[in-house]
Amino acid sequence: MVLLSWAVLAASTAFAVNYFRWLGRPSGHLRTVLKAVPVLLLALYAVLAGAPALLVAALMLGALGDAFLAYEGETAFIAGLAAFFALHIAYVALFWPSIEPSLLVGSAWRYTAAWVVVVLTGMTLFMLWRPTGRLAIPVTVYAIAIVVMALSALAVKPILPSAAAALFVMSDTALAIQTFLVKRDAPVMARLKPFVWGTYFAAQLVFTLAIAGLRLS
Repeated sequence: MVLLSWAVLAASTAFAVNYFRWLGRPSGHLRTVLKAVPVLLLALYAVLAGAPALLVAALMLGALGDAFLAYEGETAFIAGLAAFFALHIAYVALFWPSIEPSLLVGSAWRYTAAWVVVVLTGMTLFMLWRPTGRLAIPVTVYAIAIVVMALSALAVKPILPSAAAALFVMSDTALAIQTFLVKRDAPVMARLKPFVWGTYFAAQLVFTLAIAGLRLS
C-alpha cells in the first residue's frame, strides 16, 4: 500500500509537470483531462493514506474546478469559481477543530502573514472591481472565502498548511490579474500562466502531504 501511495503521488507530480507544456494550447477535452488528473491523483493518494474525508472532498472539488477553468467563457469561469469556493469551505471545515486564534496574534510571522493576505486581497479586489463587471460580486465572495481559508490555515500549529495557503493566495492573485487585467497576447502571459499553475499545484500538494501526514481532523 505504501509503494502504491508513493507511485500515485509520483504520477500526480509527473502529470502536473507535463501540463506546463499545455498551458499555451487551445482549450479542449484532452487539455481538460490533463489539467484535472494531477489533483485527482492527489485525491487518490489522500484516500490511500487514510486522510480525512474533507481533504479528499477539497481535492476532488479542486480537480472539478480545474476542469471547468480549462475551458473558455463566462459560464465555465463561474462554474470553476463555485467549485473552488466550495474547496475553500472544505479546507476551513477541515482546519476548524484545530484552530487556535491566539496563534494569529501571539506569533509575529503569523500576524504579519495574516495582514499581508488581507491587504493583498483587498488591493486586488479594488483593482478588479471595474474590470470584472457583473462578476464583481461573485469574485468578491470567492476572495472572502480564500481569505478565511488562509487565516484558518495560519491559525493551526503546523506550518505546512500556512505555506500551502500562501501558495494558493499567490496563485489566485496571479490568476485574477491574468484573467481580468492582462491582455491575452501580452508578453507577460508567458510568465503568468506557469506561475499560476505551479503555485496552485504546489499548494494542493503541500496541503495533501501536510494533512495526510498530520491527520488534521
